[in-house]
Amino acid sequence: MKQFLAITIIAAFSYSMSAQSRHSDRLFEKMALKPGITLMSFSKAMLEAVNLNFDDDEKGEGNVSGDLTEVKLMIYNAPENEESIDFKELTLNYLPLSRYDKVEEDEPDEDVDIRILRSGRKVSECHILFQGETNGVLLSFFGNFKLDDVDELAEKMDSYK
Repeated sequence: MKQFLAITIIAAFSYSMSAQSRHSDRLFEKMALKPGITLMSFSKAMLEAVNLNFDDDEKGEGNVSGDLTEVKLMIYNAPENEESIDFKELTLNYLPLSRYDKVEEDEPDEDVDIRILRSGRKVSECHILFQGETNGVLLSFFGNFKLDDVDELAEKMDSYK
């Protein structure tokens, strides 16, 4: 009986922990194992320490508004002696349109794809994917911010590529 109770408690704890994970966590877990992938994660404490902001030539400086809790950066650089992967296709398999909305830009760019997970006008995940011939970059923002902020982030990130 004690074994059954222990197993039940462990199963309930495991279920509650998996329920708290983000939809995109599997993307980072699986892609981190592939050759040529570099993954960096910046927590809320780190973001506050460096006071994350983006220069805005027209308005001075602009801070990311909303509650930004984490930023993850995944960089793919094809290994020299190995076949390169289709970084964009593999990444987008974990961010399906059935769950994530695709943000359409005014001037579409085939090399950039933006996916968001939102509830109404609040965004909890924003993924900006850049694809090159043998490399790729995924910049992911997590938190609770406004839909308007996504367009501003995308515009500013596009100028950095």
